[in-house]
Amino acid sequence: MFLLFLILFKSNGQNIGNEWITIPGFEPASPVTLTSQVNFIAAIGLAAISYTLAEFVFEDVENINFYQVRAGMSNEYAWGLINVWHQNFGVEHRVANWFSLAAEFNLQEFQDRTPDISEKDVFGLGAGIMTYYRWYLFGKKRISPFLEYGTGLFYGFSKFPNNGTNFTFNHSTQIGLEFTFKMNSKFRFAYGNFHQSNYGWLESNPAYNGNGFSLSYAWQWK
Repeated sequence: MFLLFLILFKSNGQNIGNEWITIPGFEPASPVTLTSQVNFIAAIGLAAISYTLAEFVFEDVENINFYQVRAGMSNEYAWGLINVWHQNFGVEHRVANWFSLAAEFNLQEFQDRTPDISEKDVFGLGAGIMTYYRWYLFGKKRISPFLEYGTGLFYGFSKFPNNGTNFTFNHSTQIGLEFTFKMNSKFRFAYGNFHQSNYGWLESNPAYNGNGFSLSYAWQWK
C-alpha cells in the first residue's frame, strides 16, 4: 500500500533531472524537513519533550531495547547526478508505544556523475554516527505508520559533494510503515529526504539533498 502511494506521486515539474520521487511536503525547503539549524533545534526539542512525557508524565512501561540494522539509498534532488548508499548498525530504545529513539554507526558510499568531475572524485566513502527519533501513529498495532528524524555527524575520506568538505552533518526526514512479527521483531520501510551540509561552519558548503528509502530490521535485546 505504501509502495503504491509512492508510485502515484510524480516528481515536481520544476526539477530538471531524473531524480527520484519527492513526497509533497518533504522537499528540502519544507519547514518539516530537517535541512537547517532551525529545523534541527525543533526536531531535537520535540524529541526531548516526547521522551520526558513518556518517561516522567505518562510513565509508559514499554521500555524495550532492540538491536537494529538499516540499509538504504538516495538520489540527488533536482539534478539526479549523485547516488548515496548507507548501511547502519545500532541499538534502539522504545520508550513508549508511540515513541522510540536509536543510535547507529553509519557507513556511507557515494557516486557523483557530475559532468567534468575528475575520475578520483566519482566514488567516495565515509563513516559517522547517527541518532534517530521516531513517532508512531498506531504503535500498538502490528502495522503502524511513523515519522522519523535522523541526525548525526559524518566524515568522508574524500570531500562530499566533490566541491564540499570532508566533515558534514547528516540528516534524514522520512515517513514509513513498521511491521511487527513474532518475538516482537520489526521490519520498516521508509522514504523521504536525506540532507548533508556543514551549516556554513567551513568555507565551502554546497550541501547535498536527496530523495530515497531505507529498510530496517530490529530484534529485541533481552
